[in-house]
Amino acid sequence: MIYDISVITMLALFLFSFVVLIRWILKKFFKINIPNLSRIRIVVVSLLSGLLIVGLGYQFRTSAQKRMDEQSESKAAIESGKKARAKSESKAAIESSKKARAKSGSKAAIESSKKARAKSESKAAIESSKKARAKSESKAAIESSKKARAKSESKAAIESSRKARAKSESKAAIESSKKARAKSESKAAIESSKKARAKSESKAAIESSKKAKTKKPKQQYKNIETIFNMHSIKYLSNRRIFAKGAGVVLRNFKVIDFGADKMKQYHVLIAPKNASHTYFLLVFGDDLYKGRITYDSRITVFGSLNGKSRINDSQINSGIAQRYAGKRVILVLIDKIQVKN
Repeated sequence: MIYDISVITMLALFLFSFVVLIRWILKKFFKINIPNLSRIRIVVVSLLSGLLIVGLGYQFRTSAQKRMDEQSESKAAIESGKKARAKSESKAAIESSKKARAKSGSKAAIESSKKARAKSESKAAIESSKKARAKSESKAAIESSKKARAKSESKAAIESSRKARAKSESKAAIESSKKARAKSESKAAIESSKKARAKSESKAAIESSKKAKTKKPKQQYKNIETIFNMHSIKYLSNRRIFAKGAGVVLRNFKVIDFGADKMKQYHVLIAPKNASHTYFLLVFGDDLYKGRITYDSRITVFGSLNGKSRINDSQINSGIAQRYAGKRVILVLIDKIQVKN
């Protein structure tokens, strides 16, 4: 179409210049003036003449020219289509590349966020596992220390109980040996006193026949409260007690507790009136006293002190109350006993 317009324009310009040339020639050489032939009319006539010539030429084209025109038009259409297609494809490619780039960027961002999240989660899991491990290790250490402490304490308790048992057994053995010795000594003293009494009676009978009566001097017993302090006697050594405790009288002591064992031996716990927490232990049989003893009884004992000891299982088993177990006591060897109920 543009080709046709350009051809028509060129033909119109050619015709215009040709008409102007003819007019000039007529006017110059032949003195012929055409007054009604203006320039506008010349231009219009030239355009119409060009259109007519082109139209006729287009109609009277040959088939080869028509084919060439169609081919050129088809080529032009194909070229324009290719250009439009290439342009659209380039736009589509740009759009797709942008989308792909945006998608890849979003995927990369997602992947990086996932990796960062996984890394932070793994760090948090590692930290929590470390804390849990440290907590469990501290708990295990505390438990082990508690077990070790309990074990050591149990061992110490066992050792102390063994030592205490051995000590109490040794004390009980000493007490029993002392009691056996005291019993044997008391029996020997009784036997010797009986023999001496019989001998003295026989001598008295012999002397009475000769009218020369003699009197046997009686043993003098000292009041224990004038020799010892009743509050501190239980803290003295056995040596001092043995040295000063021979031939003493415990006068009007009150009964704290009492009992009897299978051997029919009385175990009586007594104390002075002014020192109720200083205890004396009496152990005797029916040969010294056969009467009744109560908590209201007042006991007077003539004899000697036999050292210090503690209330043990034999006294508890005889009937003395459990609250007196382990209390300090002063042992007494009895020569004579008097009970007031």
